Amino acid sequence: MTSAGSHFRVLLLAALGVTALGCSVGEADERQGFGPGDDGTETEWTELGTGTMTGSGSTAEQYTKADVTRDGVNYFFMANGWGPKFQSHSISWNGTSFKVENMLGTQGDNYEPASYPTVFCGAYSDSVSGQCGLPAALDQLTSLRTGWSWRGNGSEGEYNAAYDIWLGNGTTTDTLSAYLMVWYRDPPGQQPGGTRTVIGAEVANVPGLWNIWTGAVFNRPYLAYVRAEGGDTLAMEFDVLDFVRDAKARQLNLPGTQLLSVAVGFEIWNGPVNNLETVDFFVDAK
Repeated sequence: MTSAGSHFRVLLLAALGVTALGCSVGEADERQGFGPGDDGTETEWTELGTGTMTGSGSTAEQYTKADVTRDGVNYFFMANGWGPKFQSHSISWNGTSFKVENMLGTQGDNYEPASYPTVFCGAYSDSVSGQCGLPAALDQLTSLRTGWSWRGNGSEGEYNAAYDIWLGNGTTTDTLSAYLMVWYRDPPGQQPGGTRTVIGAEVANVPGLWNIWTGAVFNRPYLAYVRAEGGDTLAMEFDVLDFVRDAKARQLNLPGTQLLSVAVGFEIWNGPVNNLETVDFFVDAK
């Protein structure tokens, strides 16, 4: 059983009401401090770091949730310490930025992460953000621009940095049809679920190279586009539809008529983690 598969199972159970999932401060990205990585993408942004945030707080509770906004657009934050071997955390948030000030926990017996603190737009897990442009019919979307910047700040725990994008055949999570993940960081010792089927793929209009993993969870297909281990991307903007089009061009299985949600966060398998930070995140559906 793979780590990403276990993550998806818990999120799916939450979406079906079986369990509860749970939100979190980063200052505005100053556009400095992100030296270019192996693929050079860290400096390729125009909107990250410019948002006005509202909705802030801090928590040590396992499942705290909060409505937040960025530039007047609604998002939802979840502290989300869902793993069976989660121990404790302290998280603060301000709009779509959040900081995992500390987290203790270890990987579950079935490779589950200890936690997945996340912020999202749309219908995701067991929650729905305020109006943000998602869910939306794929054939009605002309673009689904998103950007995310994050910092490890010296965190030595075992964690990824990943988008979790849900597709469906309706506008609610009970119509969930597929998962699409985009990993900015692939940590040593962990991997997505399924099988690596493509190495060094290029995606039109998206910088850098990606390894593609394919599999299924609860009979629902998922794809993971993953940066090579050691090639972290710390900041990037892209159009989600470019990944959707790439998957279809490769004849990979990614069914669904609706884009339900776009989420970002850190799957943390083994702590301690300190000051792991989402600096900025946005979704712009048109």
